[in-house]
Amino acid sequence: MRRLLCLLIAALVVALGVGSTLSPAGAAAGPSAPWVSGQSVTGGAVTVSLDWDYAGPGRYEVLVSSAGPDVYPGDAVAKRVPAGPTHADVPGLAPGTTYCFAVTLNDNGGERTCKVTPPATRAVKPTALATTAATFNLACGSKSTCNSGWKWKKRQKRVVDSIGLMNADVMVFAEAHLAHKYGKKKRWIGKVMKKRGYTLACQTQKSKKRKLFSQTAYVRSGVYAVVDPKHNSKGSRFTRFGDRDHGYCHALVQHRATGKLVALGALHLRDGNADGVRQQETAYVLGRLQARFAGVPTVLLGDFNSHRGHERRGQVDAPRLVLEGAGFADASDIAARLTYPFLNSAHGFDTNPPRSSTWPTHVDRIFVSPGITVPSWENIAVLDGGRYAAPMASDHNPVRTTLYIP
Repeated sequence: MRRLLCLLIAALVVALGVGSTLSPAGAAAGPSAPWVSGQSVTGGAVTVSLDWDYAGPGRYEVLVSSAGPDVYPGDAVAKRVPAGPTHADVPGLAPGTTYCFAVTLNDNGGERTCKVTPPATRAVKPTALATTAATFNLACGSKSTCNSGWKWKKRQKRVVDSIGLMNADVMVFAEAHLAHKYGKKKRWIGKVMKKRGYTLACQTQKSKKRKLFSQTAYVRSGVYAVVDPKHNSKGSRFTRFGDRDHGYCHALVQHRATGKLVALGALHLRDGNADGVRQQETAYVLGRLQARFAGVPTVLLGDFNSHRGHERRGQVDAPRLVLEGAGFADASDIAARLTYPFLNSAHGFDTNPPRSSTWPTHVDRIFVSPGITVPSWENIAVLDGGRYAAPMASDHNPVRTTLYIP
């Protein structure tokens, strides 16, 4: 009898809309956490496009909060926007501001997602120098890492296939030392890139004797010329990174069609609970870039081993804070269109794609200097029936952007 009474009370609460619509208690029966699929800056205001998984028929609404994500579910609802069953556009948001969004179905709230809106200075502006850039961690820094997950001989072809999907003018590879000299020779990364019309722009290596490339940057030969290739190809060897899996290199390239110069940086920062180390490494890299390429538009790509979600774990997104202090922006923060932002770029060979709810957790990132705008950002996820296709190419997905460089 008591159980029946509880069920009747619960039904009445739902029918009357009593209680907090932001409460996680209704999440199981409500829509999924939404994701930001687009954002535009017009006339000093931002419109954000949201999508989510269909949860059934009924009345959908988006709840918008400008409070921080860690006070959920007690933050105040700043705006309510009527929505379709899988999509809504939320207009009138302030640039450069963090908002959180939850979707309700018949007042039954689901999980939230949070997003910082682009600043007005990053409104997309087409330029004569439109280019694509991508970064990919190959998980092939040693024989043991090459053969974790699926063995390299099985995933090497998938890596090459992923390079075809990236198809960018600028490509950076992290943990790529043995990928240049291991497995089937015709699929060595250097050979694949040369065959596809790319030039090596820079690389890091363990030592002069052991040419094991930690990070490499390639540019499409028909689009860019490498300035001072002998200097750039030697890269920079940083003892502070401590091992061959982590390091940095940079290059100066010239866009053939416009004659404009662009600076590139490729890096892999320390992993684990190492906020302070990543802060020092990023500051060092930034100092080198500023000293070498002052005034030149700069694109910094690689595995940062950090993301905004760290701040929910008692850590900080140190690389972003350092780079934002110099006017850089994460391409995924300012992109006008986003593809699979809710799938983590690093997935640890889990064929069931790990999803982010509150913050996208991408360690594979592309930062751009002031003036560069981003019409699109893409997490290149190869899915088969809702799962990652096996054998998987790596324990990371490639990340690709389109850039307008002034």
